[in-house]
Amino acid sequence: MPATAHRSPLLRIAVGLGLAVLALLLLVQALVWLAVDELSDDYVRRFMRGTVDMLVQQLAPLDGPARLQKVQALDRMFVYPVAIVPVTQLNEAQRQRVAGGELLVLGLNRRIYARLPGDEGQVLLLGPLNADWRPGQQFQLPRELWLQLAAALGLALAVFGLAWWLLRPAWRDLRALQRAADEIGAGRFDAALPVSQSRLFAPLADATRATLERLAGALAAQRELTGAVSHELRTPLARLRFAIDALVDEDDAARREQAVQACEKDIDELDALIDASLLMARLDVGALQAELKDGDLAALLRAEAASLAPLLDGRALSLDLQLPECLRFDARLLPYALRNGLRNAARHARSQIRLSAWVEGGQVLLALDDDGEGIPEALREAVFTPFKRLDGRKERASRGFGLGLAIVRRIAEIHGGEARMASAPELGGARLLISWPQ
Repeated sequence: MPATAHRSPLLRIAVGLGLAVLALLLLVQALVWLAVDELSDDYVRRFMRGTVDMLVQQLAPLDGPARLQKVQALDRMFVYPVAIVPVTQLNEAQRQRVAGGELLVLGLNRRIYARLPGDEGQVLLLGPLNADWRPGQQFQLPRELWLQLAAALGLALAVFGLAWWLLRPAWRDLRALQRAADEIGAGRFDAALPVSQSRLFAPLADATRATLERLAGALAAQRELTGAVSHELRTPLARLRFAIDALVDEDDAARREQAVQACEKDIDELDALIDASLLMARLDVGALQAELKDGDLAALLRAEAASLAPLLDGRALSLDLQLPECLRFDARLLPYALRNGLRNAARHARSQIRLSAWVEGGQVLLALDDDGEGIPEALREAVFTPFKRLDGRKERASRGFGLGLAIVRRIAEIHGGEARMASAPELGGARLLISWPQ
């Protein structure tokens, strides 16, 4: 796209601001002019009364040719025009005012009409007073009005230049952000996001840049999640297809029942995978936000531990809760973290699992310990990667998807905290530690 097409909206904005200032100044000037017009006319009448009376006294005793000759002489003496004009230049109301002896002041340039005694067909005209009048000119704006218009135009041009100077860096940043957004929208998630150069609008550009970064991260996570889910679906679907084929050709009732149970197990696995994937997707795109409220965390942990006991495959679960009565947490999201953490511990524990909770250093801490083999320190961060499973025999044999600990970490981050793996100090296996600000 040509550069002029990119600049035209900016040029229109700057010109629009300049014209708006010019229009506002002209409006103010017009209102001031209307407000003081009558006062100005009254001042001109009083100021010119003595001059007009003197001229009328000189012209009153003269006849037509002598009066015209005298007016021509006076016109050469005064800096403004002096003339005798037909009374027909005035309307009926103006004629009556002049006939009553009033000095009539008309127009922006201040023309003064006065009655000539003994002559009902002509009036004395002085002016225009406020213009550099030249013979043959019918209308000319006053000098002070020209100066006001020039000042208004100068200010409008200054506003135009200032708007251009201030908006040009911001416009350049926004155009760069738009190009980056177009690339991200086209699927190029590795597109470089520009650093804002403007100062006045830097917060807006930075906020837009941060939004694009979050969008790029969310889209990349969704693409990765979609690919991983597709991969994970293949195994249970293949087993399910094999079991269905076996059902078709199997006449033995016991084997048919075994195949049906295998189908049900695969269907349960698919259902669990879909639920976990949807939960992870909602966490990644921010559809689930923490609503931290004061509550009894110990009561929640006891209730969840009791409800999850049947899922622990016979492992003993002990509780060590040393919590105050009131803490801030999300009672809707935290159970998801607890369930996934307990299921992970159940897959690796030999016989014991311990849930501990306490407050330390302004942080709420939840620890899930097991007496399994533990996790090597080099792999403790990798276990939080979605669909990442370790290469051990137990991990390969488990029917997990590698999403449980990723969900735990996302929920901890939504609480403003973190989740990490460590060694269980007493049971000797792995410790999943969740913490967030008190």
